[in-house]
Amino acid sequence: MISTKVGQRIIRILYDQNTWWSTQTVPNTLSKPFKRRDFYFLNDKILEREITAIVGPRQIGKTTILYQLIEHLIKDKKVDPKRILYLSFDYPYLTTITEKPVNDIFEIYPTQILHESVQKLSDTIYVFLDEICKLKDWSRILKGWYDLKYPINFVVSDSSIADVLKGSSESLVGRISPYTMLSMKFVDIVMYHEKDNNLDRLFNKVNWNLRDAFCISIKRSDPKTFYNEIRDTYTTLVPYEDKLKIHLQEYLLKDGYPELLDVEALTSCAEKLRTYLNLTLYKDIVRIFGVRDPKALEELVTLLADASSQRVNYDGLSKTLSIKSDTLKTYLNYLEAIFIISRAEFYAKSRASRIRKQKKIYVTNVGLRNALIGALNEGLLRDDVELGKVAEILVHEHCKRLKFCLEPGFKTELFYWRTTQGEEVDIVVELFRKPVPIESKYSNDIRRRDLKGLYKFLKEYEESFGIVITKDRFDLRENIIYIPLWLFLLMC
Repeated sequence: MISTKVGQRIIRILYDQNTWWSTQTVPNTLSKPFKRRDFYFLNDKILEREITAIVGPRQIGKTTILYQLIEHLIKDKKVDPKRILYLSFDYPYLTTITEKPVNDIFEIYPTQILHESVQKLSDTIYVFLDEICKLKDWSRILKGWYDLKYPINFVVSDSSIADVLKGSSESLVGRISPYTMLSMKFVDIVMYHEKDNNLDRLFNKVNWNLRDAFCISIKRSDPKTFYNEIRDTYTTLVPYEDKLKIHLQEYLLKDGYPELLDVEALTSCAEKLRTYLNLTLYKDIVRIFGVRDPKALEELVTLLADASSQRVNYDGLSKTLSIKSDTLKTYLNYLEAIFIISRAEFYAKSRASRIRKQKKIYVTNVGLRNALIGALNEGLLRDDVELGKVAEILVHEHCKRLKFCLEPGFKTELFYWRTTQGEEVDIVVELFRKPVPIESKYSNDIRRRDLKGLYKFLKEYEESFGIVITKDRFDLRENIIYIPLWLFLLMC
């Protein structure tokens, strides 16, 4: 039983964080008008019984999307605003007045706000818990409430997939449904700038039709269904092609952090991205993993930015940084857990063969990668070599998103492939237990000899068809589809 004084303080905090209890609406400053594609997936997901866990890096809009989902429940689902509870564990005052904030809130909120007992709730309540991993023993606490089977739908968010995975495996197995939210996709960037509902509907149709055709072609081991849909889509989008290419140039430079959407000065974008990295490394890494020397991590990220999309020799990297090999591997795990890097293993049916080979490493956000190596400027757009690297990173990251949409799960693995003679396939996506090899060539002058690795892969895995990502070229040759980068990104 909590004291009256503590109870009054908690009520003040709840009213402060849940203004819609009084105003019946979420302030525009919190629920911004533009809704990215993630919102439309999550607005149905939060109605499910399982705990929805939204994980993703800092400053990509997780809190904004929580507020948009709350607004959706109030306006579109006609949920009583008082049956929606939001709580941020970034709020420093709360944990100073109670050691058990969730339990204390559920003692006060139903009786004082809803005038019901938690055991006899008349209808579902929706509980949004932001930065959940800052709450000690969060997974065990949520398990306790979930298992009571009260009509409570939980939505949680955090910036560390490692902490959420740990909680999920320890206490919430079968009770939690993950959703990884990253920086805005190319289609989001286009729609943010265009603000055209007709175009929005067109892109939605394009997106679903291409994905459906892609799935059919994979299952049938026949590229024609997918190619025919791409051809029809390409014809439909010809009037918008110039606009799409302009937005693509911006995306190749800055990527999709919401904070950079309206920042035109590229020097300001680079500065903001470097500040973001420092905050992430010096705050999140220290808080989550207790790293004592984040400076070494900063140097590691800079080296990886320069080597992004390449195979990395761990021994060589540890010598360069003067750190032990085991320490390097630990640091890489940390960087992957907070979405700074992504790794790809060698593709093979044998797990043992995969582990023995070197991994490819990507700095996941091309804007951050460009800022760290001094390439976030117009000169990048005239450098074919650097553009090719950036294009591969974008393709890799959008392939991860596409795989997540088609086969959801906490860990979305991508691969690369390489022969003993050195011929390589940039990306291999395994869908429906079949490998799809993807070669990123941001060019139109692509010859057969440039695709030796792809042809050898298709000879070894005969049930597959290949994809080549180009600058403008669209074609079907043998069982390889050539797709312009802008069109491929719209599908993902």
